[in-house]
Amino acid sequence: DDASNSFDDDRSSEASLNDAEDRSITFPGPYQTKVEGTGSEEWFRNLTDEEWEQLGRNIANHTRIRILSLYCRALNDHKISFFFRGLTNSNSLRDVYLNNNRLSITGIRSMVPFLQSAHNLQ
Repeated sequence: DDASNSFDDDRSSEASLNDAEDRSITFPGPYQTKVEGTGSEEWFRNLTDEEWEQLGRNIANHTRIRILSLYCRALNDHKISFFFRGLTNSNSLRDVYLNNNRLSITGIRSMVPFLQSAHNLQ
């Protein structure tokens, strides 16, 4: 139901996770091609492990999302493992930007299953 989506304009080609009205993590209709989020927003910093995994699943199930950008401490080693667990089955992502996150080798390793299955990445 598009009326229950967290984002206002289901015709937008980009949507920021920071534009969400609440903590529900859903995406609008078929026109969205980019998801962007920053760790500077409190609600985003406070996502639970389950919400991170659900966010990954929602992005993976959205067939038109091409660009994912999570930056400025949006992720850490703990959060990224849950996020990429949900994201693993994405077939549409082409570009993933994780600028200015504090990730160690442990966090990077949690991305391996996604990277091994993501044949569309450029």
